[in-house]
Amino acid sequence: MKIAYFYRVDKWGTGDRFVEEAKGLGVELKPIKYKELSVRQGDGDWQIYLQGETLQEFDLFYFRAVGNELEWSKLLALYAKKEGILVVDEYLMTDGALRRFKAVAGVMMEAAGVSYPKTVFVESVEELKKELKNWQLPVVVKVSQGGRHGMGTFWIRNEVDLKEVTGERGFLIQPYIPNDGDYRLFVVGYKTLGGFKRMPKEEKVVMNKSVGKSVGLEKVPEDVAMEAEKACRALGVEVAGVDLVKDSGTGKVYIVEVNEAPQYKVFEKRTGINAVKAVVEHLVKKAKK
Repeated sequence: MKIAYFYRVDKWGTGDRFVEEAKGLGVELKPIKYKELSVRQGDGDWQIYLQGETLQEFDLFYFRAVGNELEWSKLLALYAKKEGILVVDEYLMTDGALRRFKAVAGVMMEAAGVSYPKTVFVESVEELKKELKNWQLPVVVKVSQGGRHGMGTFWIRNEVDLKEVTGERGFLIQPYIPNDGDYRLFVVGYKTLGGFKRMPKEEKVVMNKSVGKSVGLEKVPEDVAMEAEKACRALGVEVAGVDLVKDSGTGKVYIVEVNEAPQYKVFEKRTGINAVKAVVEHLVKKAKK
């Protein structure tokens, strides 16, 4: 069995860990950087090449991260379909990378019955200011194209906070849900692997979710796990870091965000669970099927 592992950058040596875990299962996993690939067309067929060799020999493509490599993600998905190669995550074979926009993801989750906050999507800062006149503050404003580690998510309590909102277009407005901390779960193959809870942080306009104390959960609350898994299925994200909050007043669980390329280090440190091994096991299981 041979698995292709596509990535953009590798700051923490994650690719090496995947290679080692795959070896332990008797599987060859090859990290491939998008910029190393090329496409050749002609004679009624086309192929994607890596260092002069086609990708036909692979049993499964795993997209560790897509980022701004939208063209390559689509080309590789088309190639996988042509050659009968399996793909993780599944959304790349259906909706594609456009599903990663928060506005698109929100509509898909609501259609699937996922508990997602009331949301209004506007195009410009001017429309954002107009719409907020109809809302009771505080609210949360998100840039639809997203931002890593909570950057691009803003807590708006007054007009002064609104001046901190950055981005040219595409904003989501959601009510602020009172909570005693948010959950980050790691979901693999639509099953919750584990999670930790992040305590409330100091009040900042930019809601950087990767900053602040967190504690591993011996057992993830069942309602939190079920909602996370439901969201992942709705979006076709097989390997995800899911952020959720539970309303302090009603006890209802809401999805905050589903991240397609979750970090492993903090999760493993907080829970003691080998997330990389779990992902590789999922890839192998899917390839065997």
